[in-house]
Amino acid sequence: MPIDKAERRYDVKDSFVKLQKIQVQTPLQKQAIGNMRRRSVRIACRPPRQLVTDSTNESSDSEAHVQSKKRRLLAAGARARGQLRNVSPKAGCSPESDPQNQTLYSSLKSRTRAACPEKASITVKVPSGSDSESHSSEDDGSLGPGGLSAYELKRLKNIQQNKAFFSFLNIQETTDALRAFSRKSKPQTQGLKRPQQTPVNAVATRKSLCLQRLDPVEAPVPEQQDFEEEKTLNQSGPIKMVPVNLGPNGRLPQSFLDCWNEPYKCANITQKVNLNGYKSSLIGMTLQEDHVAKVVKNNIFSVAVHPCTSTVLVAAGDKWGRVGLWDVNSDYGDDGVYLFEPHSRPVSCMYFSASHPAHLLTLSYDGTIRCADVNKAVFDDVYQREEGLSCFDFLSKDCSTLIAGGCNGNVMVVDRRAQSMSHELLTELDIMVIRTVHVHPVDNNYFMVAGKGSVCIYDARCLKPKGSRSVASLQGHTKTVNSAYFSPLSGNRVLTTCMDDRLRVYDSTRFCLDVPLLASIRHNNNTGRWLTKFRAVWNPTLEDCFVVGSMAQPRQIEMFHESGSLLHTFRGDCLGSVCSINAFHPSRSVLVAGNSSGRLHVFMG
Repeated sequence: MPIDKAERRYDVKDSFVKLQKIQVQTPLQKQAIGNMRRRSVRIACRPPRQLVTDSTNESSDSEAHVQSKKRRLLAAGARARGQLRNVSPKAGCSPESDPQNQTLYSSLKSRTRAACPEKASITVKVPSGSDSESHSSEDDGSLGPGGLSAYELKRLKNIQQNKAFFSFLNIQETTDALRAFSRKSKPQTQGLKRPQQTPVNAVATRKSLCLQRLDPVEAPVPEQQDFEEEKTLNQSGPIKMVPVNLGPNGRLPQSFLDCWNEPYKCANITQKVNLNGYKSSLIGMTLQEDHVAKVVKNNIFSVAVHPCTSTVLVAAGDKWGRVGLWDVNSDYGDDGVYLFEPHSRPVSCMYFSASHPAHLLTLSYDGTIRCADVNKAVFDDVYQREEGLSCFDFLSKDCSTLIAGGCNGNVMVVDRRAQSMSHELLTELDIMVIRTVHVHPVDNNYFMVAGKGSVCIYDARCLKPKGSRSVASLQGHTKTVNSAYFSPLSGNRVLTTCMDDRLRVYDSTRFCLDVPLLASIRHNNNTGRWLTKFRAVWNPTLEDCFVVGSMAQPRQIEMFHESGSLLHTFRGDCLGSVCSINAFHPSRSVLVAGNSSGRLHVFMG
């Protein structure tokens, strides 16, 4: 219906009255009235300008303010009148009269009260007459009770509602609980302590001679700094066995030396075992907080466990030629840890001698093999060459003869009794890169070489300087083989770890050109660039069970049967990293696991 000319001049209050009488149907009409309502409320709720004037000018300034406000209200009314000029509502379509809208509004209100009853029952105490005064102040912009406008009263009400809502959610209690959980003390790290860093002298800033207003002839020439000579890669001769973490006068305790001289006890190896009983014994092997220690400073490349039974004595070699010895039950020095530096490159392989338990033989990429003799307190030279070495094993029962593999695919037979510290025989194999060399536990004439894409078994009696042929070959590997080991009792099984994400078990009962494959286990061996490669190893007290590291979360170490079934996973609250290198005690239920930050974890039953 058209708007009467007499109603063209009206204020904001009259506009609200007319809006209530209009019956809305179309979305365009709803949008027009919504825009008008927002503009009117924004102008009406705007607080009045505080005027600070003299008494003489107060009346004139207030009158000017009222006139300007009237002009703004008339302009708002004109804009709203222009939007409503073409509105033609239909009868019976107002939001108040629509029963569907009333039902929707009542249901929404009931849901809100059910979700937050405290917020729905919030009341705001205001002075008497606040309702009528707030409406009038909202209309004409005057102050309400207590000197507050309608906008400020509404703001205070919203603040109280928000406080009640957040108190209902208990956010503060939850925050305090999370802070208390994060403040829990972390377990202290045992082993090597981080050295205190000395402050470095600041280098003087270089300034231009032109800025210093100096002639180039008069400027003094800076003296050259004396740089420390680099450590030689292959240091010849014996090296004193002095722990570097105990200072120049540090010595090994007598109790530690007595453990090294304890005679070797052969393990009771069984070929078949009751898996149910063995699983129960594995559950009893746990990791305690005091059985975790930092033994070396960098990535662990090799681990060996001493055969003594009175204590647990382990050794580890890291990425930069350091060898760490740890007496788990001792607190002398750095919690029983003693650190040595006999090499300058990764110590990739180490073994305790079965005939002389006081001898620890270590091999490094720097091309040296050394023997740590605690009775003499030295690291003796055993073998040295210019090319790097990757692995070795004992070729004789008395551990006097070694067979070592080079990084370039050569294999050397070394006699420790010779004084020349040279090899007796060197042969070139078809394998380009050799990762592991392992000797058959029953017939020492046979040894196995694993490397880039192939695993072959050779006869040491038939080796030639060139053209040595293998007596058996293990097929099926598509990438580099990290390790290959005979089973500890009979040697009738071969366990390999390959970079194609497979653990394979072969039947080596008879040597032939194609050794049959018994099991192929899917296993994630992709350790990446910064972690040491996985090497699955047999349990020396069993014939058909082996252990390997894992990339799974939570961090764990997995125990498999030769058939491929998973027997047990070693876990613990103190095990928070990937343990790539693992070793068992020769005769006890002790598992030692090394990670890529220099820490050893000892699981004991």
